[in-house]
Amino acid sequence: MGGSVVSKYFDICQHKEIVKMGYNYFGENRAQLYRDKLNEIGNNGIKWDFIGRLQKNKIKYIIESVNLIHSIDSYDLLLEINKKAAEHGRIVNGLIQINVSKEESKTGIYIEDFEKDYEKYFSQSNVKIIGFMTMAPFSATTDEIDNYFKKMQELKEKFSKKYDYLTELSMGMSNDYKIALKNGATIIRIGSKLFE
Repeated sequence: MGGSVVSKYFDICQHKEIVKMGYNYFGENRAQLYRDKLNEIGNNGIKWDFIGRLQKNKIKYIIESVNLIHSIDSYDLLLEINKKAAEHGRIVNGLIQINVSKEESKTGIYIEDFEKDYEKYFSQSNVKIIGFMTMAPFSATTDEIDNYFKKMQELKEKFSKKYDYLTELSMGMSNDYKIALKNGATIIRIGSKLFE
């Protein structure tokens, strides 16, 4: 089980202090800040995930060093990441972002749309899909969140039978990580909670 520190809360100086505290696995949600922190802090012994919404024109800032892209929220974005990864001679690990609640304000692919066309997501030469990511709506009740996360666990189990390298389920943040863990999350994204 992995827990990345959601480091979007910290500027570069604060982030250096957190590295000194022994943390070495971070999730950044802005591509330019990711680039700036990488330049200042480096990636020696540090894993950098990208967890925010990724615009196609910002892929260049992260593609050389990113450990895992959590937020592949469309097939078009996947194609562009694959192209940039190929240009850099890399195979990049990625998660497909699922909009499990069909909330209009969230991006991501609906489960039924993914299941209908799943083969095209797994056929890229330079992006390896190793799991799924989702976020529950902030307004959802505990029971609703539990139901959404259960659906994600079922999706992961179904596709890990087809693709044995599909092992990750990224879901759960500071407010709902316990429900996520109960439903098989392998990566949780914790930020503010760590430093309360």
